[in-house]
Amino acid sequence: MKRADARSTRLFPGAAEEIPSPDAAAEALRGHVLRTPMRRLHWLEQIVGVPVWAKLELQQHTGSFKYRGAYLAVSRLDPRIPVVAASAGNHGLAVAEVARRLGRVSNIVIPANASRLKREHIIDTGAGLIEYGSSLEEATGHAQALAAAEGHYFLSPYNDPAVIAGNSTIALEVLDEVTAPTFVVPMGGGGLVSGIALGAAARGGGAVVFGCEPDRYPSVSRSSRSGRAVRVVPQPTIADGLAVNLDPGSLTIGLVREHVRDTVLLSEEELAAATYSLLVRESLLVEPAGAASVVACLRLAEAGRLDGPVVLPLCGGNLHHTTLAQIQQYPYRDDGLMRLLDLVGRRVQDTRVSRQRVPDGAFRPGPAADPEAGSAQELMTGQLDACVADLADCLRELSDFDDYRSGRGLVVPDDVIRALRSQITSASEQLTAVLDAADPRGGVCSAEQMSSLEAELRWGMNTVAHVRGSLEWCSAAYDQSRSAQFFGIGAQDNPTVNYERYEGNRVRQIENQLLQVLGLAADTFAATLTSSGMAAYSLIESYLIRDRLTAGSTVLTAPYIYFEAAEQLLSLPHLRCVRAADYSTRALLDAAREHRPALILLDPVANTPDQRMADVGAFLAALRTMDLGHQVTVVVDGTVVSGAVPGDWLVSDDRVQVIYYESCSKYLQLGLDATMAGVVVHPVALRARLERLRRNTGTILYRHSTNLFPQYDRDAFLKRMRRISANALAVAEHLSADSVVSRTVRVAYPGHPSHPDHEISRSIGHAGGCVTFQFAAEGDNNRSQLEAFIDDVLHRAREADLYLTKGVSFGFSTPRISAASSMAENEPPFLRLYVGDRGEYATGLLAKVMAEAFARRGSRGQEGP
Repeated sequence: MKRADARSTRLFPGAAEEIPSPDAAAEALRGHVLRTPMRRLHWLEQIVGVPVWAKLELQQHTGSFKYRGAYLAVSRLDPRIPVVAASAGNHGLAVAEVARRLGRVSNIVIPANASRLKREHIIDTGAGLIEYGSSLEEATGHAQALAAAEGHYFLSPYNDPAVIAGNSTIALEVLDEVTAPTFVVPMGGGGLVSGIALGAAARGGGAVVFGCEPDRYPSVSRSSRSGRAVRVVPQPTIADGLAVNLDPGSLTIGLVREHVRDTVLLSEEELAAATYSLLVRESLLVEPAGAASVVACLRLAEAGRLDGPVVLPLCGGNLHHTTLAQIQQYPYRDDGLMRLLDLVGRRVQDTRVSRQRVPDGAFRPGPAADPEAGSAQELMTGQLDACVADLADCLRELSDFDDYRSGRGLVVPDDVIRALRSQITSASEQLTAVLDAADPRGGVCSAEQMSSLEAELRWGMNTVAHVRGSLEWCSAAYDQSRSAQFFGIGAQDNPTVNYERYEGNRVRQIENQLLQVLGLAADTFAATLTSSGMAAYSLIESYLIRDRLTAGSTVLTAPYIYFEAAEQLLSLPHLRCVRAADYSTRALLDAAREHRPALILLDPVANTPDQRMADVGAFLAALRTMDLGHQVTVVVDGTVVSGAVPGDWLVSDDRVQVIYYESCSKYLQLGLDATMAGVVVHPVALRARLERLRRNTGTILYRHSTNLFPQYDRDAFLKRMRRISANALAVAEHLSADSVVSRTVRVAYPGHPSHPDHEISRSIGHAGGCVTFQFAAEGDNNRSQLEAFIDDVLHRAREADLYLTKGVSFGFSTPRISAASSMAENEPPFLRLYVGDRGEYATGLLAKVMAEAFARRGSRGQEGP
């Protein structure tokens, strides 16, 4: 945070400070702000039936109207007092630039999801930038706390008299050119609409003011109706500049209530169309928060509420290219919006996905609607049973602790014990009721019911973790007088160190469970549990550096290994790293003969758009017949096809030492993703060595997380993996058989006969649940285009009542779609669909939605821009 030498008391804005008159504000701003131009929107006039003018505030300094209010407010402050502002971008950028020009110190707090473009512009001004929270509301609270703690001035983007007065000058400029207009103004915190209303009122002449807001963020309209600040639930919106929850007692509440005639609420489709219409009709790049009034004008006209000339303040132009790509690819379906965008008569797929059923013959389920594969509902109800049992254990542990502390006279408040007991009892009763209502034999569970069961289970597991963790200490006491610094009574008089990072009974239980789930014999293998998949790799690397590799050692990798592991490995300066020419067993063996590596890393399935496979079994068998002059260590990452590698492949001998690892966060947690976790499987002789390294590196799975790890057996796990793999194969078959889809994208799934490594996939237990895609048009394989396509898919999924999540990774119960590898440096993104653990109907619906989205993309490509 930037500081100034002088310190002073924070200045508070509020109703007690009089709002400067519009004329006084205009005089103070003369020569410091631009008089932005007006432009006639003839194309919009033809639709709405009245003259329409745009006030191009996007051409103001810093690209938005915010500069007016920021300059007026900051220029009136004591120059020795730093300014703190919170903003989704434009207000913060304006304050930062004004402070730079006036030689003041400023600090800007933005939410983590703020526009990257605005963030970069703020940094360029030299202001201090602080990212805090996931919403403007959280960022604002943090900024206000910082200002109060440091004695700085907090400048609100709307709840400030000078800011409102600065905005009023827009109306004065408009009224110099247009008589008696109707203003249609976007509303976030209400500062702009309040200022324009005050400016119009000062000049008289009968101007009318309407406001417009995202329907996801109607904070100003709700607050003005109730006469007090009404908080709305924060939701993502492409009009991020309007995503504001008002301060209690905000000046704008009364001003909007008095001066704004009505408010139009706009959907995300309408906000996107407003922005896109200005781009295609006027070549104006306006952000959605600044363009919202265009479609609000259309809706008012449709309602017969526009009588004379209309003025639309296009109030911001800081639009990031990813948002633009999303808007360009938006699946517009509203007839009025299509006319606005000049799409009528063009080839636009407008067919809604059926909510009722998948048409007969449209989808062929995979080979495992196999009754022996069980159902996701059976698995989930089994987990709920286990959680109820865990809650009972938890209650017993709490009672034992209560008896122990009472008998020893240890100080723990009774109300804490009562509260924890109440939480356990409440959770147990609720989950029992859920189980009674969810009969796994009563037919197929709907996607909604499955998601509900999953949420109930995660809540129950977190209750267990919370109760056990509430009284526990990370370095539990061995014994004590009066002060109770432990929960598990077994820690008392423990002969070993009670540090949580050393080990615990639950860690050992999960390790034994994972060995059984992976089908590995405990007399041959050991499992070492870690805090994540990357922690598992880091533990392996720690062992390799200390015990297996020396300066100059050669490391051989397949053409691709997981990017974070590659980043770690390739940064070790004393190693020589080489890559095999391709994934074939011959190429890997030839490279091993030529380079005689000390270490080889390969994945059964590469996490890439082609999902190429290495034949791990054939390679290891051949490698064991080769004499490289030393024992070579082979590290296998099986995360993508969890639990598919047969145990006999992993056996070590004099020539080959095999170490296997996985992330346990998704597949090995039955898709619950309740905690990060990882596991290293290694020869049992290495157990003591790796446990010590885990202790020293702090990579263990800690106690709270162990209580979130589900309990299940190998049979339940393999049934789930078979269901998921069958779903993936069915989706891949459906899309590959669609000629339109095939022309648009290349579909890859290792279990499909068209995949070059199909035969290898048959040698392992299952091929995982990811189907990947690359567009035939290379220009479409970039993050912006993929994100826009994903948004289209999600819109279709909502209409079809299909449960689908946008997010990276895989292994969940609900299908997921993402622009995979977008977080990896130097790796181009690709489209990855994880199909999830769903039934035949939901999987068929998923395939149909994807096919329609691909068909639409293909038709757009044929039409050209």
